[in-house]
Amino acid sequence: MRKGDTWIQSTLAATCAALLVAACGGGGDDSAATGTLRTAMTDAPSCGYDNVFVTVDRIRVNNSATVSPDSGGWSELVLDQPRQIDLLDLQNGVIEELGELTLPVGRIQQVRFVLVDNATANPADIDFDPDADPTRAPNHVVFSAGGFEDLKTPSGQQSGVKINVGIDVAEGQVADLLIDFDACKSVVEAGSSGNYLLKPVLTAIPRLSSGVRGSVADALVPEGISISLQQDGEVVRATAPIESTDLAENGNFILAQVEPGTYDLVFTAPGFITKVVTDVVVPEGQLVNLDFDTTTPGDQNEIVLLPATLEGDAVGTVTNTDDVKPATFVEITQTLTEGATVLITSAQLSFETFDSGGVMTGVGDTAGYSFTLPVDAPEVAPYTATGVFNFSADTGVEGEYTAMAISEPVDLTPVVQMAAANFNPNFAGTGNQVITNDFDFSSSPAP
Repeated sequence: MRKGDTWIQSTLAATCAALLVAACGGGGDDSAATGTLRTAMTDAPSCGYDNVFVTVDRIRVNNSATVSPDSGGWSELVLDQPRQIDLLDLQNGVIEELGELTLPVGRIQQVRFVLVDNATANPADIDFDPDADPTRAPNHVVFSAGGFEDLKTPSGQQSGVKINVGIDVAEGQVADLLIDFDACKSVVEAGSSGNYLLKPVLTAIPRLSSGVRGSVADALVPEGISISLQQDGEVVRATAPIESTDLAENGNFILAQVEPGTYDLVFTAPGFITKVVTDVVVPEGQLVNLDFDTTTPGDQNEIVLLPATLEGDAVGTVTNTDDVKPATFVEITQTLTEGATVLITSAQLSFETFDSGGVMTGVGDTAGYSFTLPVDAPEVAPYTATGVFNFSADTGVEGEYTAMAISEPVDLTPVVQMAAANFNPNFAGTGNQVITNDFDFSSSPAP
């Protein structure tokens, strides 16, 4: 795999040596006509990591949305060797091609993405990432602050992480399955235990040529800045800027694979004031360049974030007394005066418990969360394709946030609870002001 390329091409040939294909059924078309499914991965940005290594074993597909992983009708793309991939290489338009699979004509409705298990994997079988330490576990993180930690896999993931899709495989045609692996939400710290879990958050996204490109100030690149295109507080695509010794590349970003539409472009970083460009229009097939004047050296719309002058802590717990816990997230959003709601930060929670040796001992009923947020008013500017963005402080929402706890049972509608997290902009006490909100999903649908 070539490091640093804008596009990574490492397609596996769809031969019998590369693939193990099971009989395809589960509601599929009985016709002998076939098409091709092309599979690949990309990534949203991570939070506080230099590397997030995951090791892919296989991808399973089925024409039924409800069939169990142990039932028949599955087709499998099995890699020649389990392949270790650094998710942080898959940003700014980079795609890792995984392979192609010949399937009967029909509609794929379920995908299961299978990673190797650290406890059972044989290192001799793995195609390690060239930047990884092969003596470490196949799935592990390297922290930006130094050090590393193995990623433990909760029970129940051995059959693969489920993704509901609707992909039509037509005769003689190539259909695309592009999997967005959100490293930030997938790596979960288990409370104060010092253990880290791998709970993959995966989305099937379209393969498109439209998107947005631009740049942030060089000084922001090492500050953990996140750049996202959003609609109504939902992140559609996210990335982090390129970090490079080449100053012409350093700070550049590309938000790729974006469907045509109107978006809010959101810039956040720990310790900095949020910036939002509203109503960014992405036409079909076009990569929108925020530098409208390409003849002038330098980016006319290079984004600079100002340090926050006051911060507050949004903290609390989420309780669920069910024996089996669904995926649970906490999100912090902010609604601007002009009406747009933007996501500021989020995290997946862990209910798992561990002993002093790092061995998982069970599942508790309560998980905690904590976010440090800028109390300063966000800076907002309307998008224009012909001029420099004119940012101004949105003082009407200074320090005002909403905390949302989200419980996501598999194949059921997510359950959402919300509470205000409003900080006093004139707070003059010692340390950060703290807003506490606790949530309880004990009566919500079980997973």
